[in-house]
Amino acid sequence: MMGKKIFIDLDKEKKLPPTMSNQDIVDIKINGKLIVKNSILENIDTLTKEELRYILTNLKNYIYPTVTSQYIPSVDTMRILFELAPTFKVRFKTEKDGADPIIPISIEEFFEGEKIFDEILKGIDPQWSELQKYKYLYNKNSQMLSYDLNALSYTSYGRLHEKYSRNIFTAMAKNWGICASFAASYDYLCYRAGLESQVLSEENHDYVVIEHTKLGNILTDSTSDATRVKFGMKSRSFGVSKKQFIEDGHHLEETEASDYEFHSLCDEEIRQLDCAVGYLQEFKGEYTDTYIINLANHIEGNNNFEKITILLEKIKNLKTIGRPSTCDFERIISLILANTHDKALRDGIKVYSHVSENISELPNQIIIEVHDARIGENVEYFVLKDGLESYEVMYELEENNYKRI
Repeated sequence: MMGKKIFIDLDKEKKLPPTMSNQDIVDIKINGKLIVKNSILENIDTLTKEELRYILTNLKNYIYPTVTSQYIPSVDTMRILFELAPTFKVRFKTEKDGADPIIPISIEEFFEGEKIFDEILKGIDPQWSELQKYKYLYNKNSQMLSYDLNALSYTSYGRLHEKYSRNIFTAMAKNWGICASFAASYDYLCYRAGLESQVLSEENHDYVVIEHTKLGNILTDSTSDATRVKFGMKSRSFGVSKKQFIEDGHHLEETEASDYEFHSLCDEEIRQLDCAVGYLQEFKGEYTDTYIINLANHIEGNNNFEKITILLEKIKNLKTIGRPSTCDFERIISLILANTHDKALRDGIKVYSHVSENISELPNQIIIEVHDARIGENVEYFVLKDGLESYEVMYELEENNYKRI
């Protein structure tokens, strides 16, 4: 049974009412602001430290253990929560219209993600130019966040992953990212670094326009470059031209920036930025595009089964930085096979991602289906586990155990 509705005006009342029943609903007003509505502490990011401390010290028994934040609360605010209400969870009001609501996260989950953001921000050299700082944060965001295929899998955990992915702290901590995660986390890093940016939202995709003091607006899409910058390749969606951005399938007319003019960067300017922020030094001063694209050429083997074994060893030895996921390795393998001159190899191999219905954490696996028409209709499935640390060769798949994404 629903309890009674109670209104407490702390500007007028000197004494708090007695402890209420679990069914009672309370609104609380302080300093002219309604800060508790329907027993929920609203918008903690708008409260002063003193107001928050007073509420959590004196009114904790009157509110639910889930508070809301209109934007992203400061670290100091979360520390007060951790000190005075460690079991409380925070729901960020940054849901995209029509999307699943963001799942409330614990204070520990917030600080787990914040620790990664803080480490990234510590790597900024104060002597870098404004554009170098933007590129450094772009690279790091793409390296430390991977696309979460499970959010697209429609398994029992798919919706859970999407809800977590829409919160930048859990997305960064768990490496469960979707385009909304990539855009929001890059925007947050820019904000923390004192750089101007804004998230642009199409119907089915989010990305970021950075607002450079002298160069003006610059288009970026960290989601599309996430795999490339983990493997030493040149980013293609930082400083991309408006014309190329639209040709790549983006729909700027769905955003508030359709009439913007955008500054684009040439390949040499991108190279200079990556040299300045230390990215290319990680890969001996050169991008790896040509090497990776040609990795499946000139493989010595009598058939596709032998060649894929050799290719997997080559891919296993590729240098990576950040946190490459199953999705990243699948995209690299697919890119390599799409560019091989060996038609029999290209046509005889299919690469999939699969998930298991009953694993909640990281169920994604790469499965490489190998045929070779020259030696009959035999099919082998290479099931890759833990990136490329190990794989199992199977001659048939139990469909109940694997769901293709």
